[in-house]
Amino acid sequence: MSEIWVLWPLIFTSIAGPLSKGDNSHVADSNSEMLKLSKNITKRESCGEGLYREHEFCCQPCPPGKRKSDDCKIDGGEPECVLCAEGVEYTDKNHHSFNCRRCRVCDGEHGLEVEKNCTRTQNTKCRCKPNFFCNVSLCEHCNPCTTCEHGIIEKCTPTSNTKCREGSRSNLLSLLLLLILIPISAGIYWEVKRRRRNRKNGHQKSMASNTVSTILYFSDIDLGKHIISIAEQMKITEVKEFVRKNGMEETKIDEIKHDNPQDTAEQKVQLLRNWYQSHGKKDAYCTLIKSLRKAKLHALAEKIQDIVQKDITSEHENADLQNENESLA
Repeated sequence: MSEIWVLWPLIFTSIAGPLSKGDNSHVADSNSEMLKLSKNITKRESCGEGLYREHEFCCQPCPPGKRKSDDCKIDGGEPECVLCAEGVEYTDKNHHSFNCRRCRVCDGEHGLEVEKNCTRTQNTKCRCKPNFFCNVSLCEHCNPCTTCEHGIIEKCTPTSNTKCREGSRSNLLSLLLLLILIPISAGIYWEVKRRRRNRKNGHQKSMASNTVSTILYFSDIDLGKHIISIAEQMKITEVKEFVRKNGMEETKIDEIKHDNPQDTAEQKVQLLRNWYQSHGKKDAYCTLIKSLRKAKLHALAEKIQDIVQKDITSEHENADLQNENESLA
């Protein structure tokens, strides 16, 4: 009996060995089939370098300047490609797209102009117009160059603004003093001239007639009649910047531009007129002059002051003359 117990391990080993070997063989066969299937799938899905799968075939790309109109018909074949529209569209590299890319537009309202026209293989190249600059790599908007009051250190370039010399404190005080003395001197001059004319005609005017300087500098001026003259002195970019900083919404600016797409002169007039209507007469003239000086457009502010002053002076001289004629009559 003890001999049988000794033989049991040998019997179990002889039976289990072939079974284990058979299982391992089955697993190995399954792995081999999966590997073959994976290789077939990879071979079917991937394409060679530079090729692109279109349905069942691996196709070559279209060259720059063209777009695809139909897929290729054999592996490694060329698709049907047609030319992009000259001056309107382009492609600058090999591709598999059915569409060309739209050419860039250089917006003159943003201070840009065309440096190189768009071709079928190259996009439009823009640059800043003269007296404009842009100091970022992807420039979509150029800014006006600064006008220096006290001399230039470095001139404005397409990629950098003007560098100006700083005015000394004495120059600043002199400028402030000049700004104070000019209206006072103008007031005195016109008052003396008025009194001499009155004495010559033997007529004493009423105290209701104020000096021109008081009208010009200390009362609200009706800008409505001066809008066109002011608009003629300003660039469209200056007008847009002024109305934008003084309360006009961007939607209104775009609306006026859309209504007058090719007429920047009319755009300027309408922008200033709409701003004046929404602002009102009170402090409008003062707001305009202060805003221009704050933007360092001192020369422009002086021009507008001269225009308004001449108009108002002419009106008062005509009114004085009419009063004199009435009194003599």
